[in-house]
Amino acid sequence: MNTTNQHRRTLLKGAISASTMALVATSGLLLPQRLLAHWSTSAFNAETVEDALLALLGQAEEASTTGLNFKVGSPPSYAVNGASVPIEIQSDLKNIERIAVLVDKNPLPLALSIAPSSAVKLPFKSMIKIAEDSEVIAIIRADGQLYKTSRFVEVDIGGCA
Repeated sequence: MNTTNQHRRTLLKGAISASTMALVATSGLLLPQRLLAHWSTSAFNAETVEDALLALLGQAEEASTTGLNFKVGSPPSYAVNGASVPIEIQSDLKNIERIAVLVDKNPLPLALSIAPSSAVKLPFKSMIKIAEDSEVIAIIRADGQLYKTSRFVEVDIGGCA
């Protein structure tokens, strides 16, 4: 009987804590300010790859090295459903300032942009949407230089409206 009461108390405490956090979050008192501060509206709303890169990364010198490996889809050049295409970015580069993934033929090409902290270790895996057969571009900005690689991906079912 004692363990039943203890289990009931633990369950009630958890339910009350969860509902309190939900109320605080929906009231607007708990917002992810750090994430919202780095949102690049002009880059994500750009209609071309060039405009998105300019808004996101500004000017930088493009390096000619193979410091970036990129894997898209499964197998890499084909995806059954464009609404959920796996990508993987691998690199041994140091001092990474930004990672961006763009899809050339999407209505809004910038699919992913992160500014990783030093605690983030590559490879980085995520999922993106692809509207139609298109070039997928991965760019890393490190030490003021851009490292770029791309892969053409074919999709059976488009993932963007």
